[in-house]
Amino acid sequence: MALLCAFLVWSLVPALAQSGTTGISGTVRDEQGRVIAGATVTLTDADRGTSRTQSTDNNGSYSFSNLVTGRYNLTIEASGFKKKIVENIQGLVDKTTDVSVALEVGGADEVVTVSASSLDAVINSQNASLGNNFVEQQIKQLPLEGRNVAALLSLQPGVTADGYVAGGRSDQANITLDGVDVNDQVNGFAFTPVLRATPDSVSEFRVTTVNADANQGRSSGAQISLVTKSGTNEFHGTLFHFHRNTVTTANDFFNNLAGTPRPQLIRNQFGGAIGGPVVKDRFFFFFTYEGLREAKGTPVTRLVPRPTMGQGILRFINPSGGITTLTRPQLEAIFPAVGLNPITLQLMAQAAQRYPVNNDQVGDGLNTGGFTFNAPQPVRQNTSIARLDWNVDRQNKHVVSVRLNYQYDNSARATQQFPDTPTPTAWQHPTGLAASHTWTISGNKINVFRFGITRNSFTLGGDSNQNLLNLRDVFQPFAFLRSLSRVSPVYNLVNDFTLIKGSHSFQFGGNVRIIRNKVNNATRSFDSIIANFSFYQQSGAVLSNPIIAAGFPISTGFRSPVQVAMSALIGRASQYSANFNFTRDGSLLNSGVPVRRDIATEEYEGYLQDTWRVRPNLTFTYGIRYSVSRPVYEQNGLQARTTVPLGDYFRGRLQGMQTGVPFNERIVVDLAGPANGKPGNYDTDWNNWQPRFAVAWSPRAEGGFWKRLLGNEGDTILRGGYGLVNDYYGTQIAFQFDSNNTLGFASQSLTPANSFNVTTRPGPLITGIGQQVRGLPLITIPGQLTFPRQQPSTFGRLQAIEQSLDATVRAPYNHVFNATIGRKLPAGLYVEASYIGRIGRNLLATRDIAALNNLRDPQSGQDWYTVAGILADLRDRNAPLSAVPNLPYFTNLFRGVDLIGALGDFFVGDEDAFRGLTPTQAVYASIARIPIPGIGVIDGIAGSDWTTLQLAFDYANFFFRTDGRPASPIFFQPQYGTLSAWSSVATSDYHGFTVSVRQRYKDQLTWDFNYTLSKSLDTASGLQRFGQFGSAFILNPIRPRDNRSFSDFDTRHIINFNSIWDIPVGRGRAFASDIPRWADAFIGGWQLTTIFRWNSGLPVDAPFDGRRWATNWNVQSNGVPIRPISSSPTRNGVGGRPNLFRDPVAASQSFRNPRAGETGGRNILRDPGFVSLDFGLGKYFRMPWSEKQTLLFRWEVFNATNTASLTGAQTVNYQIPQDSTTSAPGPGFGRFTRTQGPPRIMQFALRYTF
Repeated sequence: MALLCAFLVWSLVPALAQSGTTGISGTVRDEQGRVIAGATVTLTDADRGTSRTQSTDNNGSYSFSNLVTGRYNLTIEASGFKKKIVENIQGLVDKTTDVSVALEVGGADEVVTVSASSLDAVINSQNASLGNNFVEQQIKQLPLEGRNVAALLSLQPGVTADGYVAGGRSDQANITLDGVDVNDQVNGFAFTPVLRATPDSVSEFRVTTVNADANQGRSSGAQISLVTKSGTNEFHGTLFHFHRNTVTTANDFFNNLAGTPRPQLIRNQFGGAIGGPVVKDRFFFFFTYEGLREAKGTPVTRLVPRPTMGQGILRFINPSGGITTLTRPQLEAIFPAVGLNPITLQLMAQAAQRYPVNNDQVGDGLNTGGFTFNAPQPVRQNTSIARLDWNVDRQNKHVVSVRLNYQYDNSARATQQFPDTPTPTAWQHPTGLAASHTWTISGNKINVFRFGITRNSFTLGGDSNQNLLNLRDVFQPFAFLRSLSRVSPVYNLVNDFTLIKGSHSFQFGGNVRIIRNKVNNATRSFDSIIANFSFYQQSGAVLSNPIIAAGFPISTGFRSPVQVAMSALIGRASQYSANFNFTRDGSLLNSGVPVRRDIATEEYEGYLQDTWRVRPNLTFTYGIRYSVSRPVYEQNGLQARTTVPLGDYFRGRLQGMQTGVPFNERIVVDLAGPANGKPGNYDTDWNNWQPRFAVAWSPRAEGGFWKRLLGNEGDTILRGGYGLVNDYYGTQIAFQFDSNNTLGFASQSLTPANSFNVTTRPGPLITGIGQQVRGLPLITIPGQLTFPRQQPSTFGRLQAIEQSLDATVRAPYNHVFNATIGRKLPAGLYVEASYIGRIGRNLLATRDIAALNNLRDPQSGQDWYTVAGILADLRDRNAPLSAVPNLPYFTNLFRGVDLIGALGDFFVGDEDAFRGLTPTQAVYASIARIPIPGIGVIDGIAGSDWTTLQLAFDYANFFFRTDGRPASPIFFQPQYGTLSAWSSVATSDYHGFTVSVRQRYKDQLTWDFNYTLSKSLDTASGLQRFGQFGSAFILNPIRPRDNRSFSDFDTRHIINFNSIWDIPVGRGRAFASDIPRWADAFIGGWQLTTIFRWNSGLPVDAPFDGRRWATNWNVQSNGVPIRPISSSPTRNGVGGRPNLFRDPVAASQSFRNPRAGETGGRNILRDPGFVSLDFGLGKYFRMPWSEKQTLLFRWEVFNATNTASLTGAQTVNYQIPQDSTTSAPGPGFGRFTRTQGPPRIMQFALRYTF
């Protein structure tokens, strides 16, 4: 620890910013190629007049580092040679530009002046990093959707449009503005800084996608450096106005399908910028303001009941394909104990009247449907940015820069639930300050220190202050979003020092971030009531079985929709919960009171690096970076963790499974964090050493074949490198943990699944919106909170679904390597091809620590997955009871337990129902699709749900023990049915091939083309801000490799292209250069710009398990393919609706339901690809009173072809039926429900520049 502190202090004593600067280096030779030592090289800032001077070393090399980005002029002088001046060198951010020159023999009074090639500025000949720079011309002139600079950041090779970079997660980008951290510490949105970067405020940026040097880091993804404009020795300014209108905007594809009119879109973006000198050569200023006023609508589709539901009528498809209609009296006769709830009937009748079905893309087609409308989403944004630059002394040894950012925004947080419900609002007020001091100690020693404060502040409003009410998959009257406010200042100190010694350029530095988050969160301050069909006994089968028993058969593909509808018609609360929050002293907060947290952490980084120019055409870069972050903590002590790390606990469960002795130790929670004098939620990871190595070589051939192939020195560049990089983690998962876990200063009382039926144990009647929960049966209001604490071990707790954090979490790491070859070609062309590899280990994912045991019987050697597979084989062929073998598994594990009586009581309500059968036959009878003597078919999902069967086994262990031993489960963890926890357990592998072609042709044409061919595999793809049961969840942690498949973001082919073409017609151009001014006003000054994107489709999971939960208690497995199948998207599918499959029935029948332990097909199908063409057509008018003043009119079109790239097939009824290989799927199976991008939008702009 002492060594680390010394290292960090040492790295911060001298200083230069780690990002946001540029470098210029090169070699000076004579005309015969011999190096010239001792030449005087002077670099002058062309815009601000400052200069630096060096002498070339024995290799003829020079190197200027830590420069402000911008235009430079280079002057080289040597005895016996003509003076040479190279003008207009572009110093681009996070990149060293090679400017090697050859001097001609002559007198010192003779001057040769040349202009630098703009192509040289974009070529990397120094290290292995990949990534393109974008300059001011591209930022301001390319067609930008919403004038959002972030839209340009993905125009790189190896980058998906939504921010996944060369196999790295999209929340691992590191964004700096002028070298200061501007990351969103909590959400980590790709390419989205806390401080808005407007096109008129950014002079340039670079996205380093792979193998950044050791002086960049923090996270394993893209290193994004944005640079704010600064003033120069000339005054420059602009005024602009961009406008969009509903008239020139196309309608959404699904709006057209539903007959919904196009949404409103009125957008006005306006503002200006000005910069110039306060004192020439010494003091400069820049200021810009941009405002946005937008009135727009967004198409929204909500599930709603049809009018028949409000009348108490149920409709469904029967096995013959016809429609059966049951009236209210018929249903009340079938369900006499519960009847139909007039309150929910009235709620659905009102909903059907207010929100009539106009979209059949969602819903079951008979009882429910979609209501599509245009939800208003007003936006008001105000952005102000100012920068000051001061050359303190005339020798330019000290330069001070200050940037200020101020934003004030109001917008819709989300779309309203329905047209007559409130729109949740969002208020945001980010501010930022960055200050830097650059100290040129001498010609070879430079230090830069930077300090920044980036303060994110926002309040997200809700749309209801009542308890949640949801008729699941039928109707929810509000979104029930809750208020959330957060103030998050980040204090950033950055310091680098550079020493140039001969052919070595040494750098060392440090980076400190002090992160604070003050949060008021009402997300878990309210209670909820849900009419949830799947929470009924037998996982909802009790809602459909009585209808079948009454003589009304239901198609297997329609049984789930019937259960959904009946749950709403009966109108009883089958799932409800009360959320309790506590103060630090253990007192219970009132319902609806927001929770206050003060969350904090600190991060420390340091690095050492040497760039060794071995020869003029060979450069080695090697270094090491070290980072350590303090475990995120709550400053007031509102923090708790398990006493045994959950990773260790899970290993105990795995060992118990193998020995046949369940590991049933109770999980205990105690106080944690520094305020309580306890360890944090996870341990500090001290082992974050990150070595980096790179080589760049420009081979030199003297003649012959190799000369023709490689060209001159500098024409061909070979580069390669390796880096070990760590994922950033901590703040995001801490917020997820604090917002969702109920193990510390929050708790929850909830109804377990299978608590209610429709005969002997009906749930409470739903009485309306805002119904109180805390007085309902099964809800226990806690007393004073004390620690340590633990949840009780009861049968009801076996079904609890909770979330936590594994204290064994450690830093995820990635091995990243690449090899690149680039070649200059005539006409300003440069072609570059790269191989990129990434191996990710210890990646963050969530897993179920309480995963149901795959218990092994030591005597027979059989485990649960094996015997369940035997039973599944018997069921699939409808084997009679007489054909069921006696499996010793059930006899051995249930000694001292009346298993036969327990199964009869659990599934039939009669403990004698299975008397006379063997234990194996009784288990089979519980899941079989054949008639059981005296009972009939135990049909529905309950008999097919393997985890419910495991629950029945533990029901036997709790209530049917005959040996007097204490009740104890053998499959379930005693306190939790599911305990999902963030852990460092995921892996990934990425391999990609990229090709980039760039052209910088004179001052007329600039374009970049990027192609990527790649494959990414992982065991989980979810981001740290995602929920614990989403795409970050490894469904079966006992067999985690079953989850390994294509990454969620795996995109086989990606193409992006951008171009700016100043059409060479008009005064001073290649064509019609001498025309009069009046003619030039018509035919001169035209410009065409384009952005094109195309990618192949993203992965899609197999359909969900129609038998519900085969493996995990909370998350359904996916179907298992039984024959080759691929998605074949069709625009005009069944019923004229676009569908993921050409033949949905055949597709559904290509899967079987998963068996116990199986995860199913993850990401085995593909969505359609995406394509979009944006272009802009501009016309410049030079002002008659000054050639330096112009007026630009621009017409921009986004998605010019109005292509609707479809997606969203997994939204509605995307599950295979119970009899998957013979039955048809439910209505809407495989239907697309949304598009991957907006429809065609036009934008008009007027810009005045001086």
